[in-house]
Amino acid sequence: MTIVRARVYLRDSATHEGRPAHAGISSAFREAGVEDLSVHHGIMGFDRASEVFSAPRFPHRPLRFHADSPVVVEAVGEEERIKAALPEVRKILDRGLITTSEVELYEE
Repeated sequence: MTIVRARVYLRDSATHEGRPAHAGISSAFREAGVEDLSVHHGIMGFDRASEVFSAPRFPHRPLRFHADSPVVVEAVGEEERIKAALPEVRKILDRGLITTSEVELYEE
């Protein structure tokens, strides 16, 4: 059995049908039978829209981060289940990136 990790990169402000897009993406994976799922909210961006504002540009504030944080939804499961979720994930994801890769699970 092949195990795959899917990562979906999007913005915290992304919505779908009146709720956060990351919630819909998580639901799509769960409905496909993927149980290992996490949502990461971060402060450093993953695309050109993210930026760290620095002192020369804003002399009154030493550092601050772009207000729209990146979110990564990560799902790990059987390849067939991950692939079954991806069409719905793509419908929800207005702008973002989806990556998949085979993974090896650590077992003691």
